[in-house]
Amino acid sequence: MKTHLLLGLFGLALVAQLAVPAAMILKRERVLAHGQAFKFRTAPVDPYDAFRGRYVALGFDGNSVAAPPGHEFARGQTVHVRLEEDAEGFAKLAELRRDRPDAAPYLTTKIQYVGGNQVHLRLPFDRFYMDENEAPAAEGIYRQNSVRSNRNAYVQVRIDKGFAVLEDLYVDGQPIRTYLADHPQAGRR
Repeated sequence: MKTHLLLGLFGLALVAQLAVPAAMILKRERVLAHGQAFKFRTAPVDPYDAFRGRYVALGFDGNSVAAPPGHEFARGQTVHVRLEEDAEGFAKLAELRRDRPDAAPYLTTKIQYVGGNQVHLRLPFDRFYMDENEAPAAEGIYRQNSVRSNRNAYVQVRIDKGFAVLEDLYVDGQPIRTYLADHPQAGRR
């Protein structure tokens, strides 16, 4: 009897250990398959801290939004921001809210800091993970194409019910892996 109970508990623990990561993966895959696509303009990143492992650290233009009058916001607070597209098809943070919008596409994120009436947000897709052999070249290409004089980099993000998944990093309109294949010497040191 005791053996059956221990085996049952072991089986339950095994199922739980598999179910949690599977649910996380399925959520991301559902967003990639059914989420609305948005392009976000990237911005320069501190070159001394831009690459920390097997990913490219990303910065973004327009990661702040005006605080609604009469509302107080604090660093670290979870908020929802309604999204719109600008004339060039890039995402624009339109309206900050404490509650989830009913119909409009929105992003759930945290406040990085508040400055005056502007609320600066931490966008939850600030790292683009890659193969460790390709990441250094991709980081170099990203840096070359995200400086103020050469703004040819952006990311495409899929968003569904506030949850965002970074789909790809683009340089000159091409996914970064395609760009690396077409320009084998680009970004290499």
